[in-house]
Amino acid sequence: MIPRALALFVAACASGCAPALSTLAPAHVAAKGHVQATLGTDASLPAGTIGALVDAGVEVADAAGSRELSERERMTLFEAGAALALNPPSVTPHLGVGYTALDRWELNLRYSGSALRLGTRYQLLQSDKHGVDLTVGAGVGRYVLEFPVGSFLDIVELEDFTRWQIDLPIQVGKAGTWYRVWGGPRLMWTTFGTRLVMNLPAFTGYPGEREIASFSGNGLYLGGQAGAALGYKHVFFGFELTLVELFASGDLDVLGERTASVDLDSFIVYPAIGLLVEF
Repeated sequence: MIPRALALFVAACASGCAPALSTLAPAHVAAKGHVQATLGTDASLPAGTIGALVDAGVEVADAAGSRELSERERMTLFEAGAALALNPPSVTPHLGVGYTALDRWELNLRYSGSALRLGTRYQLLQSDKHGVDLTVGAGVGRYVLEFPVGSFLDIVELEDFTRWQIDLPIQVGKAGTWYRVWGGPRLMWTTFGTRLVMNLPAFTGYPGEREIASFSGNGLYLGGQAGAALGYKHVFFGFELTLVELFASGDLDVLGERTASVDLDSFIVYPAIGLLVEF
């Protein structure tokens, strides 16, 4: 039997649905009329409440094929599905393009897994004048595709998923012919809602059941990130690490009969690697 940790890792690689916390961009914008682009892969590794809920849900899902579940166990499955909807363990590809429309002002678009983000950055400080680069910005993201929590819980489906995110990137750093270094705080707020469908399998003496729950809530990611890249002139290979605390909760309603407030506070480790190009 494949160890559970390996099975979860494989499922994470297939799902790719955690919110994008990386920027993988240096602390300066390109010259007016030029482009910065990034292509890479992120990994989201939640610890704390989310990890515990997912582990508990996987155990209950394993047992559902051989016996009838208690009400508490059914709520555990829904809570695990809610945790996966918010921030599952995940490996996510991303592609970002930023265009400097005006001097020191960039417009950017980023696609990551199942989400699109539209953002902007303005460079307040320049290293040749002030010793460091400093950019501030804002972005709005929305999930445009649904994703399968069934990669982890094969009897729970996610339907009618909606999610919006607002983030405020601030970066300070330096850049040279062969290097880029950057860092700063990471702040993102998100609101979400979904319907969770649980299909309990039939077995001898039990006909199986279908239950539906709604889940909605808000979350705040607060922490910091740092990155570095090596290359030459226009092409660089970079690594970035983001560490944030997630403060989140939501309301779970099962057919109006069972309700619960779900605490999803967790610590998120979020490394990213990728290619940075400026032209």
